[in-house]
Amino acid sequence: MTDRRDPLSAWRSIVPLVHGMVEGLSGAQLDRRGAGGSMSPRETVHHLAEAQVVAGSIVIAALGSPGSVYDWSWMLPFGPWMERLRYDQKPLEPSLRLIDALNDYVASQVEPLPDALGRKVRLVDQPGAEPRTATVADVLLQEVEHAREHVDEARQLPGGNG
Repeated sequence: MTDRRDPLSAWRSIVPLVHGMVEGLSGAQLDRRGAGGSMSPRETVHHLAEAQVVAGSIVIAALGSPGSVYDWSWMLPFGPWMERLRYDQKPLEPSLRLIDALNDYVASQVEPLPDALGRKVRLVDQPGAEPRTATVADVLLQEVEHAREHVDEARQLPGGNG
């Protein structure tokens, strides 16, 4: 469970979590899937990199235009999305570097602003949905939980870093 009292520290925990998931895995282990079509560790890293892009841009929207509407209902990151992007064939390093950089960038934007964690954005999560209000802290913590869920899944795979 994420410590809701320190969203920024929780956010920073994503980087070592993701790196730890893939550290020392062979190519075959990076591409291993579990029963039921779960993502491979390689696909998980790419999926989490996209999630960092979206979460980071939501945070920037909340910081720069508090109360604005951010529609990310276009992102449907499973099934056909995964097939079109072919993450199963792409190298990990660019996505790992992106996660590192975005994580640091977002933290550096939030940290110096005393009211940053409480700034709000209105999110449209699904096509046709009404906007819901979220704080920067909510967005950071939601992404931490998202990353932990996927890393836990990947670690349960045979030969995973669990």
